[in-house]
Amino acid sequence: MKKKSAAGIAAALSISAATAMLSVASPANATSPGTSTSSTVGYVCQSRYDGAWFPINGYSRGFTTTAPAQVGKGAAFNVSFDPAPILAVGDYNKELTDIEVAYKVSPEARVLGYKLVGGSNLGTAKFHVERRGAEFVVTSPDTLPGGVEFDLPTLVVALRAPSTAGTVTTAPGGSSFENRSFGWNRLHPANNQWDPFQCYANPATPVVFSTTNVA
Repeated sequence: MKKKSAAGIAAALSISAATAMLSVASPANATSPGTSTSSTVGYVCQSRYDGAWFPINGYSRGFTTTAPAQVGKGAAFNVSFDPAPILAVGDYNKELTDIEVAYKVSPEARVLGYKLVGGSNLGTAKFHVERRGAEFVVTSPDTLPGGVEFDLPTLVVALRAPSTAGTVTTAPGGSSFENRSFGWNRLHPANNQWDPFQCYANPATPVVFSTTNVA
């Protein structure tokens, strides 16, 4: 069976309520244009089969981030995070659930709102955003078939720059197997068991998605 904690469900509900309260400051109201940057994130990953954990070496994912290079003090602006399409190999992934991808925004910026846009080949799966402090996790409790390429929704975050000069940066979220940067739970076709695929951004090769100067 798929494992979902009551704490995780409660957290998702509370985050949904917080998002509703923030809807009056939607990302569509932010006005600063942005520049798109492509990045590749290298991950430390592991999975499990028949109760035994094993490493998955050399795994990486591509992202396109759009953010302005510079904004004025106190200005509103958008940052968007668009992950590359995903193909979970059907030989190891009969079905996927609890897909997660995490992003981080430096805490100097004030969050005005956030939303998901786009995505393709997701069937009936519904995605939402769980906010964890400075991190935003795009996730879904629904199931997708393995062996079929799909594209996760783009996360758009509306921010207000600080009132003092500095920088606002974005990066991958997550920091451990328990606090994933990326991953899912999978049903393996060989043993018909659900097991996690867990990844966090490799701290030995840190990636900054975007840097916005505030002046």
